[in-house]
Amino acid sequence: MGVDFDGLKAVHYLDSDPGCSWTKDPEIAVNSDDPDDDSRTITPTVIKVPGGGYRMYYTGLGPNPDIGMMGEAFLSAFSHDGATWQKEKGAHLEVSDVDDSDRILCPEVIPLPDGRYRMYWENKTVAGPTVILSAVSDDGMVWSQEPGVRFGDDQGDYGSPRCIYVESAKDGRWKYRLYFYQYANDPTPGGGGKCIISAMSDDGLHFEREPGVRIPQTMPGESYQTYAPEVVRLEDGSYRMYYAGWTEDPTVKKGSPYNGRIFGATSQDGLDWTKDGGICLDIGGQWDPVKASEPCVIDLPDGRFRLYYEACDHEGKWRIISATSR
Repeated sequence: MGVDFDGLKAVHYLDSDPGCSWTKDPEIAVNSDDPDDDSRTITPTVIKVPGGGYRMYYTGLGPNPDIGMMGEAFLSAFSHDGATWQKEKGAHLEVSDVDDSDRILCPEVIPLPDGRYRMYWENKTVAGPTVILSAVSDDGMVWSQEPGVRFGDDQGDYGSPRCIYVESAKDGRWKYRLYFYQYANDPTPGGGGKCIISAMSDDGLHFEREPGVRIPQTMPGESYQTYAPEVVRLEDGSYRMYYAGWTEDPTVKKGSPYNGRIFGATSQDGLDWTKDGGICLDIGGQWDPVKASEPCVIDLPDGRFRLYYEACDHEGKWRIISATSR
């Protein structure tokens, strides 16, 4: 299946900055209500589908008979309008499909110039660190894993990838910039901590880390970690990022004892970022009283924007919900 590839506009592109004024939508976008995802429905990413509509890829946690326990799988749902979602049958990848995999999370899908698609994801190895892997597909539905590791080393864990196209100043060819979290082995100040970094590639397969840190931990709401970047290129050439910040909360009764919220930042070059200075989307709604995390954003036909994110309630139930720009 061919795709509408237009360089910078091929993926993660918006005409204008959605900003940080959002109204939470009353309905659940994708619920945890099927055998494949009845434990957790998390880590959404959305692409536009050729011919119209949107496809959301996400991680579902449910029973996996192949491994005799609960296991993650990459699932999808389709929407004509970005409001009502219909789950698609079958898993694109399961944890049991990936060699030496203990956990798979955060599928990120981009169209390729040759008409195929590539998926990047976070892979926790059985005995080693968390790394970023990839797979390719002709139609966005059936995937084949590509050999090798896209990014990983023995210096820490890496995951929740997002990939955008940037133009090469030398020859005008498209290059790939991958944003992702780093959990450094050295958590001391100056050791890297839990931050967001980036890497560049000419072919989308071999990435070299770019110097510095894109988003460090600097605010109280990020004291546990900053991760899960959603990066979009804007028409004026600047960038907008939404990302998750977590902090410890001893009052959380079920699941991990942390609160998660969504923060924002802007950049002129995609490298040096200025944080908005406060919370962009806070917890406290019906579905997200404990955590709001893993954001992704799309533009709607009426000119507004919609931000999807994983949400956790007081019972430890995870769903994908959304908010719409005001």
